[in-house]
Amino acid sequence: MQFATPRFTSALLCQQWKEEAASLYQNRKVMRLIGEPLSEKESEVVASTFIEANKRPWPAQKVWSITCNQTQAFCGIQMLCKSVLQDTAEIGIILAPSMNGKGAAREAMGALVEFGLENLNLHQIVAQFEKRHLATKRLVTQLNFKQSDDNCFQPSKTNLVTYTFNR
Repeated sequence: MQFATPRFTSALLCQQWKEEAASLYQNRKVMRLIGEPLSEKESEVVASTFIEANKRPWPAQKVWSITCNQTQAFCGIQMLCKSVLQDTAEIGIILAPSMNGKGAAREAMGALVEFGLENLNLHQIVAQFEKRHLATKRLVTQLNFKQSDDNCFQPSKTNLVTYTFNR
């Protein structure tokens, strides 16, 4: 389950990038509109859980590391989590702070949307995020996600908004 763009390669998160992935969850700036930063121990558990989930066949949650094709540097993670609804998954991305503002999220997440539609036979991809996260709103809008009014996707927390991409 690997795919690439001109600048990035996304491969299932493995032990090689565990520490870098865990560090994203400890970073206050990265987590500011997601939740409280995690402790080192908590973030290591999260990264380990992702790696273990990646060993199971789809439709288990899958988390990919994003690396730069030119430098092989770690750039972030992105995920698809299968919904209880048929042919639907939730998408998410967390970039390393050094990658912000460089079009990395659009390129990597766009490739993940395409991968999900073509290789995992998804018909709908859902993005839920904090209303104040304007960069994510801009990203999903650029990727042709539409704000959803469908009650089955409305999060229980009123500070979240839902966007969907339909095949």
